[in-house]
Amino acid sequence: MAINSSKVDEEQKEVLKSATIRRLFSYLKNYKRQVAVVLVVLAVTIAISTVNPLLLEYAIDVNIAQKDWRGLIALCVFMVVINLVYAAGVRLRMLLMARITNNILLEIRDELYTHIQTLSFSFFDTRPAGKILARIIGDVNSLKDVLNDGVTKLIPNILTIIAILVIMMIKNIWLSLSAILVLPLIAVGMYFIQIVAHKRWQTFRKKSSNVTAYIHEDFSGIRIIKSFTAEQESQGEFD
Repeated sequence: MAINSSKVDEEQKEVLKSATIRRLFSYLKNYKRQVAVVLVVLAVTIAISTVNPLLLEYAIDVNIAQKDWRGLIALCVFMVVINLVYAAGVRLRMLLMARITNNILLEIRDELYTHIQTLSFSFFDTRPAGKILARIIGDVNSLKDVLNDGVTKLIPNILTIIAILVIMMIKNIWLSLSAILVLPLIAVGMYFIQIVAHKRWQTFRKKSSNVTAYIHEDFSGIRIIKSFTAEQESQGEFD
């Protein structure tokens, strides 16, 4: 019987998150041109999303207030054009990042497969095959989400917030300061939530690995289970 069975949680070593993220994003070095294109498209889409409210403000305060209908129509046409560019840019950014991420994922899987070939027999003897599969498939897929969301969601959102804060400061510094007064409290709250969420996520991954290991063992040994008519016992253990 495996020492690290499906009933026992795996031991995990604590690694600095910054080191893990640096190691993960180091794979982007081989895709400098594609990443550069993504960053340029990112800058364009962020600029458009930031300018949109200013154009609306101009349309209301100037064109509508002064009943300048020609100027309003021209502004509407301009906004439609730049928002079509925005939609095309977002689509292009997502497609490029999906392609880059899939290539990096292929590279990581290849390195992982090569590493697995070098491990000793004791490594496989003391672990259910289901746990190894859960780590190879599930954890690598999680890395894909980190890479994809980091560039397509996190970075654009942070830059958009910074741009909005700058515009707010230019418009009215005191009103802006009162609006961002609660940001430090939100940041502290998010920090503590992240600590708790990380621990819960680790627990979830362990339990998910246990379930995958148990299901894999059950399916691979289904003939033995049926031979001893142990279906109900197996179902009870799974529950």
